[in-house]
Amino acid sequence: MDNVILNIYDLLPETPTADGSSSTSQPHPPPAISSLVSSWLSPLGMGAYHTSIDVRGFRYQFGANVGITRTASPQGGGETADSIRFVPPNGSYKESIILGQTWSVQGDINAIIQRMRDDKFRGDTYHLVRRNCNHFSETFALALIMCNELLDEGNASLKLDKFPQWVNRLARVGSSLTNDDMTAACDVIAEARIAAGVKGKVGWDLTTTTTSSSSSKNNISTDKSRSQKKVLTEKQKAVLAKLKK
Repeated sequence: MDNVILNIYDLLPETPTADGSSSTSQPHPPPAISSLVSSWLSPLGMGAYHTSIDVRGFRYQFGANVGITRTASPQGGGETADSIRFVPPNGSYKESIILGQTWSVQGDINAIIQRMRDDKFRGDTYHLVRRNCNHFSETFALALIMCNELLDEGNASLKLDKFPQWVNRLARVGSSLTNDDMTAACDVIAEARIAAGVKGKVGWDLTTTTTSSSSSKNNISTDKSRSQKKVLTEKQKAVLAKLKK
C-alpha cells in the first residue's frame, strides 16, 4: 500500500503595484502576510486554497489551460522548482495530510488519470466554482482510496473522512451566490466512479486481480470441504462406512 497525501496551499489576493502589475511575482508570499490573510478568512471558513495529491512518488494537480499535470514528489516534503511551476503564483504552502492508502500500482494510477482527462478534467474545463483543483484532488483521492466502496452505486454519501471540507468551501458558497449554471459542476462521487473504472463491476474486489480472486475463492471452497471432513463424528463415520458396504 502507498499513502495518498493531500498538499494544501493558501491563496492570497493579488494586489497591484504602482505600475499596475501583480505584486505576487514570487512563488511564495512572505509568511507574515500569509498568516495575516489566514487570520481574517479562516475563522469565517472562507479561505481560498489550492491543493495537489502525492502518491507513489508523483505529485498530481489540476489547473486552468494546463489540465492535469504530474511532477516528481519532492523528497522529504517541501517544494522543488519543477513541482512549484504548477502552483498559483500567489500560493503559500500550508500543510500536508495523509488521506488514506491505496493498493493501486502505477499502471492503475495512470489509467485513473487518463479516464479523468477523457471525461471532464481538461485544461479547457477548469472553472473556479464548478471544477477546480480541489474538485480534482477529492475525486482523484476517492478513486484511489475507496475503489471498492465506489462499486455500490446506490451509495451517494461516500466521503473521505480526512479530506477537509473547508478546502473548497469558498467555491460552494460562490456557487450559491451566483446564477452560474451548475449542471456542469463536478459530482465528486459520480466522477470518482468513472475515474476508478468501476461502472458495471458490482461485486468485484478491486484490491486483487481476477486470477488471484478466483484462486482465493477456490481455496476457500477447498478449505470448507476440508473443515467439513474434520468435524465428522465417530457416529457419522460409522454411518458412512455402512453406506459404502
